[in-house]
Amino acid sequence: MAPLHWESAARMHKTFLLGKDRGTFAVDARGIEFRMANGRSLKWTFGDIHTVYITPHRLVLKTYLNRSLHRPGEREYRFDLTQTLPPAVAAGVADAVARPSQNADPDPNAAAIVTIPVRHRTLTGGTNGVLRIRNEGIDFVATSSEDSRSWRWADLQTLSDPDAYHLFVFGFRDTYTFDLKAPLSRKVFDWATDEIYQHTESADEPGASIPNEPVNGRAKEHDE
Repeated sequence: MAPLHWESAARMHKTFLLGKDRGTFAVDARGIEFRMANGRSLKWTFGDIHTVYITPHRLVLKTYLNRSLHRPGEREYRFDLTQTLPPAVAAGVADAVARPSQNADPDPNAAAIVTIPVRHRTLTGGTNGVLRIRNEGIDFVATSSEDSRSWRWADLQTLSDPDAYHLFVFGFRDTYTFDLKAPLSRKVFDWATDEIYQHTESADEPGASIPNEPVNGRAKEHDE
């Protein structure tokens, strides 16, 4: 992945107050910074960030700090970005934060092992798109960009396939139900669940490396 470095003019929403602070949103290998027009700046290392929600024109970060005035919950900052956040930068931020996050900015051109046309079912209807299973995780590229998602293996708890034409994706931050317009092979499903298991196990053991081979002795062979 290319070095993490990107900037955009942005507006930061003021919590519980009307108005927005204008300035420059910047991200690099050290963390995230917002430089305000009045000369003040806010900085967060990636270790200070609990989770992020990312879209092409918005980034919301939640820190480990308590909200002010004894309000319940953690302190949150929302930035509206003037420039379109590149998918590679979104992926870089999610990787740097490391903890589970919500990335709604997948790269539709990233290499995929399997691509399946799907419909994401919701309470109010649904969205059509394609499900793309990659070496790094799972992407849903929707016809409505607001519904798109990119999950790293570390963002996922488990998968469930009650039959060949349905898939439930259970993430730590969100859950998606998909109607598959083409079947997902058992071999690819088993490989994906193994990848989730490996990343969950490695996260439970600080300093442990991710095994080169899948668990249960399966080779990484995929159906087209």
